[in-house]
Amino acid sequence: MLSILTAILFNISLLTGSPATRNGNVSVLVKDLSDGTVIEQFQPQKAVTPASVTKLLTTAAALEVLGENFRFSTKVMYSGEIIDSTLYGDLVILGNVDPTLGAPDKKIPLEQSAAALTQEWAAHLRRNGIKSVNGRIVADMSLLSDEGYNPYWLEEDIGNYYAPGVWGLNYRRNTLDIYLMSGECGSDAVVLRTVPEVKGLETSSTVICTRTSRDLAYVGGKAMGDSRVLRGEIPSGKGEFRVKGDLPNPGLQLATDLRTAIEAAGGTVSGQPQYVLKSAAADMPLKTVFVHRSQPLREIIKVTNGESNNLYAEALARYLASRHHAHSTSQQAARYLYNYWYNRHLPMKGCVLRDGCGLAPQNKLSAEMLVHLLSRMYRGKHRKAWYNSLPVSGKSGTLTHFLENTPLEGKVHAKSGTITGTKTYAGYIRRPDGHIWVFAVMVSDTGGASDPIQKAIEKYLLSLN
Repeated sequence: MLSILTAILFNISLLTGSPATRNGNVSVLVKDLSDGTVIEQFQPQKAVTPASVTKLLTTAAALEVLGENFRFSTKVMYSGEIIDSTLYGDLVILGNVDPTLGAPDKKIPLEQSAAALTQEWAAHLRRNGIKSVNGRIVADMSLLSDEGYNPYWLEEDIGNYYAPGVWGLNYRRNTLDIYLMSGECGSDAVVLRTVPEVKGLETSSTVICTRTSRDLAYVGGKAMGDSRVLRGEIPSGKGEFRVKGDLPNPGLQLATDLRTAIEAAGGTVSGQPQYVLKSAAADMPLKTVFVHRSQPLREIIKVTNGESNNLYAEALARYLASRHHAHSTSQQAARYLYNYWYNRHLPMKGCVLRDGCGLAPQNKLSAEMLVHLLSRMYRGKHRKAWYNSLPVSGKSGTLTHFLENTPLEGKVHAKSGTITGTKTYAGYIRRPDGHIWVFAVMVSDTGGASDPIQKAIEKYLLSLN
């Protein structure tokens, strides 16, 4: 029979000795939650690239600071006066960072969700005596800075749907659908249209139709820019093919769509939609028509952790920082998260935070730090909301295929992180004896593909079972 030490060394070797992981940076810690017994460890204090596991710090801080019942509030306000169902003045949408405005709800597609939101708002206005607007609809995006993109994100990511700008007013998950014509193999993919249609936006494409089986097209552009450039390749022979990029100005788009909804309901709006990056309230006294409230935070972090949604994570981090900094920046948000956990005595030595979602390659976290965080949250007052926000192995979210058809299917609640050459997992394992193990297994900077790393991590975790 293997001694305990020999067994531990054997288990670790399954991870560190794999061809997929041996050239990478590895940090591992597995503990029993009931008594803190260390089940296994390997360089637990080594800080490595965490990828989207970073979202655990953001969602945990949001739960502790705001509470699971917190809801974002977006005010629709006005200047001037209302006479005979017409507002003589401006209608102002006061952004409060809410990342869920017009976002898909369960199985309702994005376009329908966005339309439902603006139709609902137009109906609210009518019920409050405003059928028409003799003035403008103004999107107030001033709560956050005007940087949009995190400066630590890679240039090649910026402009894509998974790396959208984050603003004081967000809408439609800040996503732009670009439809291309997928023709015969080797042909150019021609841009057909965008949804929504963005006035003044120019699109250009060097995308080629090839024998690839998946979307390998990327979108580039600047924050608030009037152009989007597509490159890469898409499958040939598919007809209309959708590629997703980021929406250049979500606040202005919301104002535009609300104007359309008001006109569709029989009203009029005389002025063109506008956006401001300096508070509209500074220039005019405003009265509130109604307040739109988001779903509770416990539902928002389910999407953040379950889908690994970068917009939601960054918006949460930026909102937390905005409570302490006017026009908060992404750097202030990252500093806030770091200090929050440092001040709560988590082992932050060697850890680096540059964003709240994990896109920044400069982020560094250790398995020890993550296990401390996970242990704290499991014992905290928001334990149920926290635990339920994590994907389940072989069942849901980004863990749908992780440990699928193995003895650990359905037994692991965890957050995953993936970038090229990096694969990380941190969460909980339900044991047959009723114990809960908390773990972080992190492999980064291997220089290879991430799928083989996942296989090595799966093999390792199964060896512990």
